[in-house]
Amino acid sequence: MDNLSGKWLYEEDYSYGKAKGELFLKQIGKLLVGKIIFIENVDTSNSIMVQEFLEGEINGSRIILQATEYDIIHSDHTISYELDCWKGVLLNEYTIEGESLDSQGTYGNFTFQKIK
Repeated sequence: MDNLSGKWLYEEDYSYGKAKGELFLKQIGKLLVGKIIFIENVDTSNSIMVQEFLEGEINGSRIILQATEYDIIHSDHTISYELDCWKGVLLNEYTIEGESLDSQGTYGNFTFQKIK
């Protein structure tokens, strides 16, 4: 795809629950920069809202996004948060699927769907 720039819907299933939010990407050649804002439902009674700033690249159909910093937008309690890394494949011009991993070793499966 020539340009991944734009807004994407984000969904992820991981060992502690689910996350949903939005990814905002800008593509400059092979480089990707942006941010992702999401609600993480760690359990049914506690959810947190997180913003992570991202850098990455596209190589053919392979995409990698690495968080470089984060902000906790909302949490009812003090938390320790680890930066995420998403590695995926561009399935078509509107869909990226792959796996995520944070430095605590938490794996997840994600989908980004570009908003048309």
